[in-house]
Amino acid sequence: MVSFHCFRDGKCEWNKGLKDFADQFNETYKKDYSLSKCLDISKKETKQPEVLLEASGDQSMVIECKQIVYPKDYYQKHRHFHDFFSSFQKAFERDLRNALPEDLYQITINESILYQNPKSKLDGLSREITLYIKNNLEDFLISNIIFINKPIPCCFRRIPDNERDDTSDKSGLKLSGSWKDTAIYYKEMMEAEPVISQELARHLANTEKKFQEYIDCVKILIVEIGGDFLFPEKIIEIIENANIPPIIDQIWLADPEDESENIITYHRVV
Repeated sequence: MVSFHCFRDGKCEWNKGLKDFADQFNETYKKDYSLSKCLDISKKETKQPEVLLEASGDQSMVIECKQIVYPKDYYQKHRHFHDFFSSFQKAFERDLRNALPEDLYQITINESILYQNPKSKLDGLSREITLYIKNNLEDFLISNIIFINKPIPCCFRRIPDNERDDTSDKSGLKLSGSWKDTAIYYKEMMEAEPVISQELARHLANTEKKFQEYIDCVKILIVEIGGDFLFPEKIIEIIENANIPPIIDQIWLADPEDESENIITYHRVV
């Protein structure tokens, strides 16, 4: 994956991922680093890295974690995407749950048009969609798919067996955005590259300042990318080509491995 699609609640960076990083680092390098202090809490009078780790017989370690989001309103829009799904789930339960066989279904919606509608309209839009499906239920049960033009272009379907595996839910409802060609993803990556480079440069400068009083420690910067990117090699290239302050010993890239983004692996880039 390489990018985080959903905003992760909570301010504690240790619980949001740095504990997992420490576990992975210890396993990879046969170390025993553990949390000593959350520096951004214990030393609020000055800007600090996130955490200080200690290990028996090794240098102390400080870690700073920075997220780069592109576009800047990505999470705002993605939250709206989830708000629609909540509204659609309620309408689905009311209008379709008892009318359809128990199975796994998916609603795919045109995100760009969805974002033009405020949150206050989502319940009404969802109800229009479910009632359209209900009014055309016989056709849907034959074809297992229905395309809807209004109020928002979307597609409702039964997820085919060949798109499932042993980990798939047996029944329920899923949401997805409109399919995009790989060429579109690549074009978006090219547009994002200068913005990501600029944001990375800003974070590197701030991290350099935070590391000044920890010269004797191993100093690590972890980078998280928020957005919708398919080309991890481009992100790695941006990091490798950046003007990295010598005080930063290592840079790692966070990579969410599963759909729920609860499993995060970390790849050393520098």
